[in-house]
Amino acid sequence: MSRILAFFLSLLVSLSGVSAAQNSKTPSVPKAIAEANASVKLGIPQGARVLLREVVVFVDNYPDPSLRAFVEPMLKASLTEAGFTVVATAQEVRREAEERRFERESEEVHKGSLPPKGTILRETVELKATVHLVRSARQLGLLLGELRRHRINIGGFYIRKNESGALVFLEIIDNATLTTTAQLVSFATNKDETFTITGTPFGAIVLGRDNQRQRDMTALKAALGHLSNLLKMKLEEREPIKGKVLGKVEGVTSIYIAINVGRLNGVQKGMKFAIHPVRKVGEELVALPPIAKIRVLVVNDTNSVCDVVEGKLEEINEGDEAREIFQEVKTTAVK
Repeated sequence: MSRILAFFLSLLVSLSGVSAAQNSKTPSVPKAIAEANASVKLGIPQGARVLLREVVVFVDNYPDPSLRAFVEPMLKASLTEAGFTVVATAQEVRREAEERRFERESEEVHKGSLPPKGTILRETVELKATVHLVRSARQLGLLLGELRRHRINIGGFYIRKNESGALVFLEIIDNATLTTTAQLVSFATNKDETFTITGTPFGAIVLGRDNQRQRDMTALKAALGHLSNLLKMKLEEREPIKGKVLGKVEGVTSIYIAINVGRLNGVQKGMKFAIHPVRKVGEELVALPPIAKIRVLVVNDTNSVCDVVEGKLEEINEGDEAREIFQEVKTTAVK
């Protein structure tokens, strides 16, 4: 315990005040997408590390590997926009290792100029994305019919003449069992609202006079924008993070609260927790109504340090329950 508190104390010495960043934009998705994903529970913490294991793209029900180069960067940008950390694939790790080995063996590279070895983040969960591009109502009908035969029944999606549609499936895969634990679906046409996704390479694509390719890319971008907002909404539906108060940490100017949940549990700087005093009632320990609110200032993998934003510091005791408070976010689905 003393070592944990000492660790946080060293971090708090340089702490000069933290304000939680809030997203002013309210995430929203079309009504059909909201209804198609209504029963899905992600079970993934905010800020989770995700490995994009596989990306498969079909055009009019035929595989098109050439489109993966366009889809994968946009998909990674959508996941990042939703708050996830996309980790390096095994192939990327091997390539980096080979490049570093070449640099260190090369006589032309000054050894002191090489950066230190980076830490490769391991994934919390794996993802598989399947993307279908359809260019006619008939092809969309055939695709939806094929999905129904696999017990995937989706309604409310349609395209008009001279439109492209993009249907995106995102599978959440458990690492240990390699089974799909959840699946989200997103859909858009090239007539849908254009979304701004941070880091998307869409603007760098040379469209020229190929109107069909432009429609395809616009539909893909819109569908992935819907997916990003859908992920944000689903993350708000999860169970709140719960932990325990480890104790109090005396800083330079204030006293802080340490709790036993951190980055691996989905905790991020700026989150707020309600403190529920734990008391023995009969033979059981019971969490009573909240007496204070705390805000996360410093977080590591397994613990966090917080300041008190409501209530009295002296009423908070070791062993009390810290329960995450969700931000009030209106998620109105648009038609």
